[in-house]
Amino acid sequence: MSIQNNLLNTDHSRCASCNGVVISDIEKNENICSNCGVVARENYHTSYSGSHAASELDRSQELQGQTSLMMYDISLPTLIDKKNVDASGKQIHRHVEMEKLRKLNKFTVSNNSKTRNLNKAMKEIRKITEILGLRMLIAERAFYIYRKALGKGLIKGRSIAGIAAAAIYIACKDAGIMFPIDKIGEHIENLDRKNIVHYYKFLLRQMKMSVASPNPYQIVSRIADRAGLGGKTQRKALEILNKIEGNPIVSGKKPVSLAAGSLYLAALKTREHTTQLRIAIASELSTITIRKRYLEIAKIIEKSDTTNSSQDKEGLDCSTVCMAKNLDK
Repeated sequence: MSIQNNLLNTDHSRCASCNGVVISDIEKNENICSNCGVVARENYHTSYSGSHAASELDRSQELQGQTSLMMYDISLPTLIDKKNVDASGKQIHRHVEMEKLRKLNKFTVSNNSKTRNLNKAMKEIRKITEILGLRMLIAERAFYIYRKALGKGLIKGRSIAGIAAAAIYIACKDAGIMFPIDKIGEHIENLDRKNIVHYYKFLLRQMKMSVASPNPYQIVSRIADRAGLGGKTQRKALEILNKIEGNPIVSGKKPVSLAAGSLYLAALKTREHTTQLRIAIASELSTITIRKRYLEIAKIIEKSDTTNSSQDKEGLDCSTVCMAKNLDK
């Protein structure tokens, strides 16, 4: 058995080969040993198959107390045991009435509108996250957001798939994963980007949630890897981002566009061959956006360099005058 298979059989806390600490990369969906660097990819094995609530109740004994946010009842359903024993431990002899009560309980749970809604949303979230290769952590976070929205009555009259897609997008942003909203909409029928953005803003507004803006420093390496740019260009792009940070000209601009524009300017400065089209494809932006951000950033850098050079010249002149005065004395 290979080292990677051994890692998959562990609890993802210690490496099976060197006993090093295993860390998780949420964006790449990998568990990596911090000591030897062995990568163990996570498999999506879950105890819930997404079937109806009645069949889930029949298999409740197999769950053996496991809980998960990806279950409509968090794996804590109300069950009537088959032992026909009351709370005090006394035997119940009305077997026919107890059997009717069990059937009625299953029927009530499986025909609850809230349960059906959660089951459908759970299937949508699980399907999308598995297709996109996102971790179970993202799916659970998205389902938690959906459950909260359902509890506040925000789902009624709206698309379940649309709210589920918006919840996945919010969960990705919470985890710091830069995931295009267009890719989420590709796997949902009769739902385009405009609808997902609408539901995304609706959830943020109604649930009073705040999502942190992505850091352009974290996006540089991802765009550079896709565009095939070297480490020297990446370091230069980070220096450029550091210089333009806080400038009002780029205030409010998309972090992805700032990272892409900085990379293009850095490639020109390091004389590494690339094109605006290549960076636009790598950052999933248009060439017009790349060109605009590049010109804005270049203008800021040029102005900053001019100011620094003038200050250096003034300092040099002052030092020269002081030296001349000392010589005269």
